[in-house]
This record gives sequence, C-alpha cells and structure tokens, in this order.
Amino acid sequence: MFRSIPTFGTMRRTLLLLALLPLVARAGGDDLPVGARIAGMGNAGITLVDLWGIRHNQAGLAGLKKPVAGLYYQQHWMSSELSMQGLAFALPLGEGTLAVSGNSFGYALYREQKFGLAYAMRFGEGLRVGVQLDYLNVQLGENYGSTSAVMAEVGMQAKLTEALWIGAHLYNPNRASLSTDPEDRAPTLLRAGLGYTFNPKVTMTAEAEKDIDMPERFHFGLEYHPVEALFLRTGVSTGPATAHFGVGVRVKKIDIDLAVVARSQLGATPMVNLNYRF
Repeated sequence: MFRSIPTFGTMRRTLLLLALLPLVARAGGDDLPVGARIAGMGNAGITLVDLWGIRHNQAGLAGLKKPVAGLYYQQHWMSSELSMQGLAFALPLGEGTLAVSGNSFGYALYREQKFGLAYAMRFGEGLRVGVQLDYLNVQLGENYGSTSAVMAEVGMQAKLTEALWIGAHLYNPNRASLSTDPEDRAPTLLRAGLGYTFNPKVTMTAEAEKDIDMPERFHFGLEYHPVEALFLRTGVSTGPATAHFGVGVRVKKIDIDLAVVARSQLGATPMVNLNYRF
C-alpha cells in the first residue's frame, strides 16, 4: 500500500514542530526573555532597569521612576506560527513597583499563554529585590487538551560600585508540574551576571544561565548610547551560538526598540517593542 506524499504545507508544519521542540521545552518554563532591548544585548539583561525585566529579572522594575506601558512582538525564524506577542505595565509606588504582564506564543497546534503579577522594591540606592507569580496555560491542537501551572520567580540586583552591578534570578523554585506526571515539571532556571557602565555612553553586560536539567548557557551584551535619542546594541549567546543586534530610538515619552537574533541553522528572529513612559 502506497502512502500519500505529504504536501508542502504539511511538510512545513512538521518542520516547524521539530524546530519548536527545543523552544517548547524552554517556553514551558522560562523561554527567551521578552523585550527587544534585552534581546539586542545577547539576552544578558540580569542587571538592567527595563519594563521587560518582568520576564527576565523583576528586581530591575524597582529602578523605574515613572509608570511605563509596553507592547511587544517577535517572530521566531520569520515564521508567523512561531510568533510571540505581549504587553506589560509597571507602576512605581513609593519604594516599590507593581507590574503586570501577559504573553501569547504559538499557533493552532501549540499555544502558550502566560500571565504575571510582580512586585519589586528597592532598599536604598544599592539593592533591589523582586518577586513574581505566573500563571502558565498550554493548549495543544487536534483536541489534545490543555494544561496549566502556577510558578514563582524571585530576583535581586545589587550595586558593588558606582559602575558595577550584579544580579541573580531564580525561576520556578517551586518545581511546578505541567502534567499529571510529577516528573514532568516546568524547568527551574538560575541566572546570574553583572553589568558594568564604562561611562554614560557604554554599558556591558554578561550572565550565565543554568537549567537544572540542561547544560549552562552564557550571554554577553553591549549597549552604546551615542546621542540622547539613539541606542546601538549587540551581543552573543551560547547553546547554540547566536548573534544579537539591536537599535533603540527615544522620541519624547516613547521608546521604540528593534532587534534581530540570528541563528545559522534556522535564520533570523526579528522583534520590536514599543514603550510609553507616562
């Protein structure tokens, strides 16, 4: 009996699913950080003060001085089926900051939605701490159903000198499970790194990331601020080797950040976010 020859559309979806497998393993826990600024710097944003730290290190939210709202979009490897979109809002309140976020990733055969509620506090000018609760829902197409879990995050940033900050972040310390199998747990991730400001125009970042079930990864980034309205960024990351490039434009109260992450085997992932500072 002859088997039918797969159509181009079927083959394309199969290839997308195969490409999606390693991403799902991370998306089911802590996927690639959201935010074009962080992505443009090699995903080395552990010490940055940025709205999108709500998906990387919530401690950085405590450094925000004014309310900020943002929208985000990216396409993994230029595929609409592997797109991610999200929004976030942060509101400084005295010595702390309250923030909420929501993200959606995937398409009809696999869709992940994640909602977060974060609170960050600064202790003086040299220490910031943040915590977050996440609700993660994963839906599988073809009537395979869905599953959900509640996870926690905790992060810190500390100033060692006027130019040097260090940071750390722990994701899913409660080892939440995404299925009835207690061994099928969402990843637990630990990140740690530093940020060094050479002068008001140049900042360097570096961090290491360890999933307790996978080899460590390393991230390095650089941001150059030549004029008030322009930011140029680049970086590299390992596991697999990936090149990062980005640019940011500041127009009055609006920040527009663009980035491209290039992986040789799969191509480019473009991303953009738009932030409004109240």
